Amino acid sequence: MPVITISRQFGAAGAPVGRALARHFGAEFLDRAIVAQVALRSGIPEQELEMYDERLPSFWQRVASALAASSPEPQVPTLPYNEQVPPLSMHERLVAITRAVIEEAAERGNAVILGRGAVFILSERRDTLNVQLHATLDARVRYLLARVEDIPPEARPEEASLRELCENVDAARADYIRRLYDVDWLDARHYDLAIDTGTFGVAQTVDLIVRAAEATAPVRS
Repeated sequence: MPVITISRQFGAAGAPVGRALARHFGAEFLDRAIVAQVALRSGIPEQELEMYDERLPSFWQRVASALAASSPEPQVPTLPYNEQVPPLSMHERLVAITRAVIEEAAERGNAVILGRGAVFILSERRDTLNVQLHATLDARVRYLLARVEDIPPEARPEEASLRELCENVDAARADYIRRLYDVDWLDARHYDLAIDTGTFGVAQTVDLIVRAAEATAPVRS
């Protein structure tokens, strides 16, 4: 199979789709694993590194972490590293390590890589299938509302907060990609396949990507 990169709007089911693809192909799934590897190589605790992850604003990072972990008490560093070292030098260091982790995974092959600008890092490789997942804001909020049922009622965000969460996280990701690669991450021309997960759902989206990966593998090898 080709290496599959997934770029996704927040709430467009990127993680469930990525995990399902990895299970189907028996592939390595790199999402949290990228953060863990960058933390290990940089010497920065993984929890503190999350403050830099795709440049998410710290407040929204807490909410996003709660949704990802289904935990009412996500832990947030009290003194992020950007208060201790020059932000630019730290940012450049983390970007370089992230690139190395992604390139090494692609070299090993049989990998599904979620986010972190992988489509642009691996743009020169022919053995990749680059996928973009998107959905309307209403569809993404409905998806997130279904997920927050796993969080205790007293910790659940309201619908208005989830709308703001989607907009803020997407804006942060757009800024992250624009600063590093000078491109619009939502431009479908960067991808081999763009899918509206609000229309197709997770199962059908996975099926479409599987068929595309199987169809393109002989051509790209």
